[in-house]
Formats: sequence, structure tokens, C-alpha cells
Amino acid sequence: MLKVKLCALDHPTPETVNCEDPKQFRSTLLWLEDQKIRHYKIEDRAELRKIDSAEWDAAYAKYKVDLKVPSGLKNHLEELAWIMGYAIRLEYFDNVDKYKAVNADLVLEEAKPKAPSIKSTNPFDKLDFTSKEFEAGVRTLAKRLQIPYHPDTMVTLKAVARLVQNHLSNEAMKESLLDNAPFPLETTHGVGFSDADLEQAARILRLLQIQSVRHLQTAINETIVAVQNLTADPRTDTKLGKVGR
Repeated sequence: MLKVKLCALDHPTPETVNCEDPKQFRSTLLWLEDQKIRHYKIEDRAELRKIDSAEWDAAYAKYKVDLKVPSGLKNHLEELAWIMGYAIRLEYFDNVDKYKAVNADLVLEEAKPKAPSIKSTNPFDKLDFTSKEFEAGVRTLAKRLQIPYHPDTMVTLKAVARLVQNHLSNEAMKESLLDNAPFPLETTHGVGFSDADLEQAARILRLLQIQSVRHLQTAINETIVAVQNLTADPRTDTKLGKVGR
């Protein structure tokens, strides 16, 4: 309980104070008088500062009388507990506005372990997708890419993303440009149907499946690269649930 009161009084080292040790008991009492109670003027605390003096007990006895410490307390620890409580009352009355809103529910809420927070470095997380500036930017981008503008800004943005993914990605830029000639579907590998219409439909489905698999492989590769970049960052501490310093 004494350590709890020391924590409440913002003692610099509440966990290491041993109030049963005579010297630490005297030092703690002096700290309370100097920092919190201030019952004596600075010059009148001289005798209490002589914690190694044989006359300290007499100065402490006088201090208890001046502070009106109850005489029925059994030992130094009970007296110190009372003095700490007195210091806490003074601290409260000096900062009523600061402490009046504090209650048991608030203390319990603050004592709950907080979930680790991850500070995002992605600039898109800070964008306001409903702002006029964002809408104007998407409209300008769509106009440059010759994409018809949709009343829903997010629909237009999806169309922009699809165009960039399919036609302006690094992989797409390496491919030769189409000359608007029909795709030579007949030269692709067939499936083996005797019916020409079924064979044509099967080849189309096969090409669509290959495209779908390529998109899936691209997503997998991007995920692997992202995870590798995360785990390779020496500043990353996944145990703490945060990235960076």
C-alpha cells in the first residue's frame, strides 16, 4: 500500500523504496515534506535533512506534532502511511480540476491492456475519398486516360485501376502493341471436341482460365514481395505489432 501511495505522489522510484529501512524511511519522509507537504519553510527543514544524525528522531517527533499526526499509530510505517495520505489530500486540493473527473471506471479502463498500434506508412490511408479535391483528381486522371466519368467516383477509380493493370503495368508495356487484328483463336491448342462450336467455346474458356491464373499468380507474387519487404526490415518488430521506429 505504501508503494501505491508513492506512485500516486509521483515518487521517482516507488518500486525500490524500502520504508522498513531506517535511512530510506527518513529519506522518504524528507522527500514528502520537500516535494508535497511543505509544512515547514525551507530553512526550518534543516534538522530533517540530517538523516544520518542521532538528533533526527527528535526532529521527527516535533514534525509529527506540528503536522498533527494521530498519536494512536503503532509504528513508523503506520505514521508514514498517514503522512502519505495527508500528502495525497494536499495534492488533490491543489489540483481539483485535474482529478475531479477521475473515477473507478476511468482507472479500470486505463488499466486495460491496449492493443498494439501499427503506424501506417501508406499515403493512401490518409486520403479523404469523399473530398472535392479527391473527386477532381480522379476526374482529371480519367480524362487523361480517356475513360468516361461515372457519377460514383469510386467506380471511375476502379476503371482507372483496371486500365492501368491491364495496359500500363510494367509487364504489359513489354508486350508488343496489338494492331486491332482479331486474335488468332484457331491457332491455339484445341481441346479435342469433334463439334466445331464446342471446340471454339472450349478454346475461349481455356484462354479466360489462363488469364485468371495469371492474375492470381501476379497477386501471389505481389503478396510474397510485400511479406519479404516487411520481414527484411531490421526496424520491424512483429512481436510488438508495429513497424518502424
